[in-house]
Amino acid sequence: MKLSIKETQKTKVKIEIEQPWSEFSPFYEEAVTEIGKEIDLPGFRRGQAPRTMLEASINPEKLLVEAATLSINKLWPQAIKELEQQKMEVISQPQIDLLKLAKDNDLVFSAEFEVMPEVKLPDYKAIAKKIDKKEVKVEAKEVERTISDLQRSRATLADKPEAAQFEDFVEISFSSPEIEEGKARKDGFVLGKGHFPKEFEDSIAGMTAGQQKEVNFVSKDKEGKDQNLKVEVKMEAVKKVQLPEVNDEFAKSLGQFENAEALKKNIEDGMKEEKETAEKQRRREEFLNQLAKEFEVDVPQILIDKEKAQMMENAKQQIETNFNMSFEDYLKQVNKTEEDLAKETEEIAKKRVKNFLALGKISKLESVEAEAEEVEEKINALMNYYPDANLARKKVDLERLSAYVEDEIKQEKTFILLGL
Repeated sequence: MKLSIKETQKTKVKIEIEQPWSEFSPFYEEAVTEIGKEIDLPGFRRGQAPRTMLEASINPEKLLVEAATLSINKLWPQAIKELEQQKMEVISQPQIDLLKLAKDNDLVFSAEFEVMPEVKLPDYKAIAKKIDKKEVKVEAKEVERTISDLQRSRATLADKPEAAQFEDFVEISFSSPEIEEGKARKDGFVLGKGHFPKEFEDSIAGMTAGQQKEVNFVSKDKEGKDQNLKVEVKMEAVKKVQLPEVNDEFAKSLGQFENAEALKKNIEDGMKEEKETAEKQRRREEFLNQLAKEFEVDVPQILIDKEKAQMMENAKQQIETNFNMSFEDYLKQVNKTEEDLAKETEEIAKKRVKNFLALGKISKLESVEAEAEEVEEKINALMNYYPDANLARKKVDLERLSAYVEDEIKQEKTFILLGL
């Protein structure tokens, strides 16, 4: 095989490969055999006729194209290895153009494909050192706010004969000519928490169970314009929200906590971990943004398209899981097509690929590797999220997942190496 580079662009390369007939002829013979298996000739079982008769019965052009296909499939991996030695990383399937194809002649074809672009980075270590690290603190009031939320989630309600006040739970029925053509509705909520417009909630504060009144207030319509509303309201019930006392028994009811102090410590530790994760992510994003400002790279469209496809697939899974609806129904609700969403993700995908290329280059420069054991351990952890890990392994493209996990491990190690 003789390989020569004919044209080199920023992200595309065109090569020409020549294979002498002495090396091409075995593929020609193989093509005769393979095509001949499907040929019926009088007096012979299918595919068992003499080779000369089989060859004579096959369209010469079809025979040569089949031979070329068999040869190219064998030559292409060899060509990739030779290109890798010349520091070229092929990232797309080749576009093949047959230049010379005839019996007893050398096979000549060209292949055009996309390659990983050259990435020239600035002093990334200096950029990483300039990223400030903010101290992570958890304020006592944040812990108290969370505990207060836990109290409310386990609150009990008791009927209250007195007038409704803020923090009371109220049940109302109401109707308005401007709302659903006067259709009567019911609702229950904690007064003063913004369930309805403030002016409305202020107006019904002070009502007792069974009391009716007309409330007039100004609200915004769907277009954001002011509209005067007249609402007939009946206070169906007023209930006192009774919060449980925060003590050791309360803590034990929430899980494996010995006492109230253990509960508070757990909440504080959880908040601190969340804040530390958010701070780490902020620093890494700031590093990537600063890095992107100081280097340019021609991002291959094939990588952008792959990233967009992955983003779209993730979106579909999240919509089906989190919203319990099909992707098609979601598109109808937002009045968009899949093509619309793909266009919207173009710049985001391009930015992600650019970051990926930069981190990949740094990983190579710093000799960062992902051990096979690390990759397998992470894949096992991911599989454990599924009800049936063995079934999940059969459905998932493990080769693709392994490549993704390997890149993820390398990225994490690279960030750690940079102190981020």
